[in-house]
Amino acid sequence: MLKSYFLTALRNLKRNRLHATINIIGLAIGMTCCILITLFVQFELGYDRQNRHADRIYRVATDLEANNWAISAFPLGALLKDNFPEVSQYARIKPVELFIRNSATMTEHKERLFYADSTVFDVFDIKLVKGNPANALAKINTMVLTEERARAYFGDEDPIGKTLTRATDNREFVITGVFEPLPSNSHVHLNMMASSLSFDPMRPDAQDAWGYLTNHYTYLVLPENTDHVAFAQKISSFLDKYQGLTPDQTPNVLRLQPLTSIHLYSNRGLEIEANGNVNTVYILSAIAFFILIIACINFMNMTTAQSLKRAREVGVRKVVGSKKSQLVFQFLSESVLISFIALVVAAFLLVLIVPQFNAISGKHITINPLENGTVVVIFLGVTLFVGLCAGLYPAFVLSTFKPSVILKGSFIGNLSGQRLRKALVVFQFAIAFVIMVGTYVVYDQLQYMRTKDMGFDREQTLVLKLPGDSIGDASVKNEMKRIAGVQSVTRFLEVPGKMVRTTGIWYEGVKDNIAANVYVFSGDEDLVETLGMRMKHGRYFQEGTQRFGREFVINETAAKHFGWKPDEAVGKLMDFGAPEKDPGKVIGVIEDFHFKDLHETIDPLVMYLERAYEGRFMALKVRSADLTATVDAVQQTWKKIVPQHRFEYQFLDESFDALFDQEVRLGQLFSIFSGLAIFISCLGLFGLASFTMEQTRKAVAIRKVMGASVSNIMVMMSKDFLKLVLLGMALASPIAYFVMNKWLQGFAYSVGFGWLVFLYAAVAAILVALGTVSYHSLKAATSNPVTSLKDQ
Repeated sequence: MLKSYFLTALRNLKRNRLHATINIIGLAIGMTCCILITLFVQFELGYDRQNRHADRIYRVATDLEANNWAISAFPLGALLKDNFPEVSQYARIKPVELFIRNSATMTEHKERLFYADSTVFDVFDIKLVKGNPANALAKINTMVLTEERARAYFGDEDPIGKTLTRATDNREFVITGVFEPLPSNSHVHLNMMASSLSFDPMRPDAQDAWGYLTNHYTYLVLPENTDHVAFAQKISSFLDKYQGLTPDQTPNVLRLQPLTSIHLYSNRGLEIEANGNVNTVYILSAIAFFILIIACINFMNMTTAQSLKRAREVGVRKVVGSKKSQLVFQFLSESVLISFIALVVAAFLLVLIVPQFNAISGKHITINPLENGTVVVIFLGVTLFVGLCAGLYPAFVLSTFKPSVILKGSFIGNLSGQRLRKALVVFQFAIAFVIMVGTYVVYDQLQYMRTKDMGFDREQTLVLKLPGDSIGDASVKNEMKRIAGVQSVTRFLEVPGKMVRTTGIWYEGVKDNIAANVYVFSGDEDLVETLGMRMKHGRYFQEGTQRFGREFVINETAAKHFGWKPDEAVGKLMDFGAPEKDPGKVIGVIEDFHFKDLHETIDPLVMYLERAYEGRFMALKVRSADLTATVDAVQQTWKKIVPQHRFEYQFLDESFDALFDQEVRLGQLFSIFSGLAIFISCLGLFGLASFTMEQTRKAVAIRKVMGASVSNIMVMMSKDFLKLVLLGMALASPIAYFVMNKWLQGFAYSVGFGWLVFLYAAVAAILVALGTVSYHSLKAATSNPVTSLKDQ
């Protein structure tokens, strides 16, 4: 019986090669997209779940008035461990970027080194290949690194006991262990760790460690099923009492973030790495599902459209005694067979596509069943779903034909059958249209973010990283100003677009005389000229008249936040923390500029002059005539003045573009999948048009004999299909508007939903659909009517 089903299915595929090929290609592409995105979703949802205590690990985050941070104070972990039995363990990590050198071979690399507590091996599942986790980081100046980094410095030699040097101060670290790196779907990637005792603010006896609020992360291990929200409130109240805060002071607000939710749900300041977004997972999941549905619709349309040919087969089978269940199984087995053939094609496509997909998405997805056992389940699940979903309706429709009606071929002329096929085409193009509109909106928003006026000039601006020691950076600045291609030079403590520093600022008229936590920024007297900023009122800092930390410039948003009119802000009193007898004054109001990225609104900002700029940044406004020559000149000047320090630079516009990396990747993925959705939809339209033309050859021949022109016939045969495409787009427009408007709300500054997007997408879809149908229309319109009438 099964052999008979199989042979019949193969014969049917051979007899209808064109339609079978269209079905297989459409299903294969749909399955490829679905499997690929399913693996992507699996990868995203699996972040940090490799840890055996994944459901018990929480990161401590801090809410301040100016921002919500992913960081916490250095002493917090030990304090909570000593006072709360719920905290069974804690670990802290702090990343720094610096140069590490093997002094024996002079091999040197820039690394992202993590200072970490020795308990990091108890909190995270980090497997040591060499060394003892109990004491690997227990002593000062000890270090562990991955096998890959060990080879980079020591080749094939055993690194245990050897030393690496921190280039900034020549401190040596003894290698005490080699560990396996965490999986790629971890919210943090550790390649090199040094004992936290080697970083002074992390030592138990560190002075003023509470005030050293920097990019430092604390993780707690709590009992299973802990109410982490309630526990966070509990430790916040405890910290208030521990620090002796009075009711009129701002209380501590600590948050506990489940480890497994950090990647998709956390969007705080100073994240340890760029996180994903759960909305991206939802969007791509929907795209995968609908692309697969489009492919299944193609199959259903093609199968029901050819029902007349199969109807005779059904009639014969019923006459000789076949039961309805046997016919259903026959057609379902054919559908599943086609689905398995499509799976083979899809597997081949995945082998080719996955590396490119990983490059675009920045992920490390694998289709090797030995590395990812879920692949087999996904493959079989998608195949059976497609086979059953695509074949179920045609199987039941064809199996219910009555032998007496079948021989008359009435299904082809059946109005409900035609309506179904038209409805499915409408649904196909509606889905494709939503994806196309989404692609246009994503790219519009990305272009808007890249070209929006930031309030300062980021073009042709070279940013240098100043050395960490005091070398007299004023002299470096003066030398740089002498370079022919350099227009102006300024120094500052943070790069605009990535500013995160906040502090308590007292200002005239503040409620209860309590300092408010606001963003602060320090840039020297040439900042406004170099970056092209604009003053609204008063003046900026001037050389020779500075009062370091006693004069302030605020942005327009700060003036409004403080309750001042911008034109009346100059002369208002201001100070750090509590006011002194002689508080500072506001000397100017600067036009708002985006000191953070465009995902966030412009917050109140207070600017002042810092006495020391060493270890920070210098920006050079350069002429565009010959950038390469200017950069070379800057490098040569640097080597002449400070040859002992490395020359590190970046262009400010490139730094900003890197902030939009997630949107760029999403836009690329949207483009690919929208193209595939249109392609699959057109495959179905192509097949359906082919069948329709086949059924109307006689009518076309009669029209040609009666004098119809080629253009008349093409218009007649194309307009019905274009009506379906237009109807699909009309139905999809409200959905596309709602979905993409919702997505745009995630940006503090968005391009808005432009209605021209619908026009662009509609024109593209119509042209593609018209091109698809026109092939068959032209073929039918130019065929010999005599031949068509004879064949009929």
